[in-house]
Amino acid sequence: MYLSTSRAADIAADTPPRGGPVRAVPGTVLALGLVSLVTDVSAEMVTAVLPLYLMAGLGMSPLAFGALDGLQHGATALLRLLGGRVADRTRRRKLVAGAGYALSAACKAALLAVTTPWSVAAVLAADRTGKGLRTAPRDALISLSCAPGEQGRAFGVHRAMDTAGALLGPLAAFGVLWVAADGYAAVFTVSCCFAVLGVVLLVLFVREAPAPPNHPSPPAAPTAPAAPPGRAVRSLLRLPALRRLCLTAAALGVFTVGDAFLYLLLQR
Repeated sequence: MYLSTSRAADIAADTPPRGGPVRAVPGTVLALGLVSLVTDVSAEMVTAVLPLYLMAGLGMSPLAFGALDGLQHGATALLRLLGGRVADRTRRRKLVAGAGYALSAACKAALLAVTTPWSVAAVLAADRTGKGLRTAPRDALISLSCAPGEQGRAFGVHRAMDTAGALLGPLAAFGVLWVAADGYAAVFTVSCCFAVLGVVLLVLFVREAPAPPNHPSPPAAPTAPAAPPGRAVRSLLRLPALRRLCLTAAALGVFTVGDAFLYLLLQR
């Protein structure tokens, strides 16, 4: 999906995919990959212990937890649209992404202060707001840091580092609980430290550089009033290939079970 634009141009021009020597990914991509790695360690530490904490520690029912988990993921998906819209209008992609990362870090600290199921739910909703805000501008930063023919490798490196963090997070959480029985506060504290580290790495090492010379430049500002966003969305949905892609993604999403239920089953 990330390569759809450049590959579509190759197919339309009846040219083979671009080849050549493999070059290192830009430093911005590596920095964002590191930010995502430590942030995912932080997020997955909370995700791994949250079911047991809410249900065994705070008395939330499985049905209520399932509703909470579904609402969180749905809110994240919608807020990604908002994050992308704000980043495009302001052209401050690093600032918007940083606000999302900072909000999530603040929510990790807030988990240490809340003690009721629905106050925890409110903090988690704010955390998901941060995740939704940062996703689109972060991906835009990656895309603009390299030429179209290098985006596959750039996103591949970023996703590999992001997924490594998702693997290490639960291991770190269970390691903390193994050392400190019922040490949920210790898990949240370590998670908050990783989240703050992610924000620091973003501020210090991620640069919002202009697009490279061979990156397609944005179109000039139109003289006529821009079309309403709804009309643009309807125009996109008229493309048969995009409709098929959206329907397939929606069908897969319907049958996806949250990781939290897997952790709950393993803990039981």
